Amino acid sequence: MNALITANFDPAVVATLRDELGFDVEYAPISERDGRLPDDEFRQRLDGVEVLIVGYEGVSESVLADADDLEIIACPRGGPDANVDIEAATDHGIPVLYTPGRNAVSVGDFTWGQILSLCRNIAHSHHLLHTGTYTGEPQADAAGGGSREDVTWGMGTDSPYTQLKGTELAGKTVGLVGMGAVAREVATRAQGFEVDLLSFDPYIDAETMADYGAQKVDLDELLDESDIVSVHVPVTDSTRGLLGPAEFERMKDDAFFINNARGAIIDQEALVAQLQSGGLGGAALDVYDQEPIPDDHPLLELDNVVTTPHLGGATEEVISRHSAMIRDDLEALFEGEEPQHVANEAVLSSFSPPEQ
Repeated sequence: MNALITANFDPAVVATLRDELGFDVEYAPISERDGRLPDDEFRQRLDGVEVLIVGYEGVSESVLADADDLEIIACPRGGPDANVDIEAATDHGIPVLYTPGRNAVSVGDFTWGQILSLCRNIAHSHHLLHTGTYTGEPQADAAGGGSREDVTWGMGTDSPYTQLKGTELAGKTVGLVGMGAVAREVATRAQGFEVDLLSFDPYIDAETMADYGAQKVDLDELLDESDIVSVHVPVTDSTRGLLGPAEFERMKDDAFFINNARGAIIDQEALVAQLQSGGLGGAALDVYDQEPIPDDHPLLELDNVVTTPHLGGATEEVISRHSAMIRDDLEALFEGEEPQHVANEAVLSSFSPPEQ
């Protein structure tokens, strides 16, 4: 059984595929390359491959048409349609395994890091210190034999204590746009901060939201009432451009906006305009309408914006988790059982695993 892995994968699980499932594995993770495999090279490597575990290379209809031996595709992402043509795979009778929720814990942690950074100016103050603002002649504490009797930076109008004063979370209202796996992790972590939670998700009932401490509301009420709005929905026809000029205008002037989902969910120009006009307190963005973000982008000029380069799911645990999920579903397929996570379940009724 020939397998090609182009995704980042847990080496221990790679060993399991070899030793327990008997796969002859070619392991070429993207972390050890400059980027995606060139299309020609990718097609060549698929020659004779029966199981493909693909992270970012595009698996189109034409790729599938050339991959005569391919029987199974596994994409360790929450949305395999980002790089795999699911309809084409279905037409070829190839099941597509995937890993929903693989990074929910990581993005849940990351979201609260961004919220805290905005509320307490953590990232901005770090930047100011590293670029020479608020640095100067050090003074030792009087208790240690020096002359300083109080805080070094002072308390006056120009001091960081005054200029970078933040706000506590307790008593604030956090609005979650979406109540899927990531939002539930965010909600679970919210309890320790003593915030009130609102959530908008037309596909999740009020009882389920209540289990996570959130009140089900419509989008307008969430935007009107929230001190912090955090987006956690996939890109679909109904969510693309979900938040535009009218939605940002509804938000409180001192509210914070967080987007770790996808850039296409918001009108980024409308967000920038609202931030520039003072219509929002700040924003934290890990995703953008174009990536990487250009070095002259207006978001990078705003002191009340925390920008990160799509890092929400970048943890070692995510790799371990999606590797285990793929392993379990591959084992199920080869044991004649139904895997848990299949993007095109219809093919299973006629699918027979290749001989090992």
